[in-house]
Amino acid sequence: MPNRLFILSCIALLNGCTTLSQDECKVASWQSLGYEHGVNGGDYADGITKIAACNDYNITPNIAQFKSSYERGLAVYCQPENGFTLAMRGVSYNGVCNSRAFRKAWEEGNDRYQIQQRRIEIDNRLTELKQQLSETNQQLNSNNITQTQRKELNTQQRQLERELKDLRREKSLLPLLNKASTFEITFP
Repeated sequence: MPNRLFILSCIALLNGCTTLSQDECKVASWQSLGYEHGVNGGDYADGITKIAACNDYNITPNIAQFKSSYERGLAVYCQPENGFTLAMRGVSYNGVCNSRAFRKAWEEGNDRYQIQQRRIEIDNRLTELKQQLSETNQQLNSNNITQTQRKELNTQQRQLERELKDLRREKSLLPLLNKASTFEITFP
């Protein structure tokens, strides 16, 4: 059981570190490392660089096992549903998938993600504008302002109301941009 935990920690390290240590190289499962690197969407060259450090310890990584397992893992990663899901989480397209279906699904997910992010930006700005408008109205209702200040506050109030109106209009149009997916997502 301790060896299994060590192998799992090697896999985790492969995904986050530059190279493997001597102890990691000694117990490495090239198949497991390759599969995990592929299923996580890692770049093949990066994976080879990480395991190549084992040569420094006179441990020769089995590149053929790593590569075949990497390709199996990458086939899992490159499913269109995964591309859509990754994009919806804001994950950038890393170019490891040579699949039009994956790329198209990622683009659709990214479009939806961008719309969601814009909606959040608009909501945050609307909150700010409402607060600024409230403060401006309070100042306008004060008796301690000059005519010039009142004029400036009225101009500011109109600008805030105009921006508020524009953002509300934009927010109301966002659902139209969130078009239906053109690929079928299936869940087990």
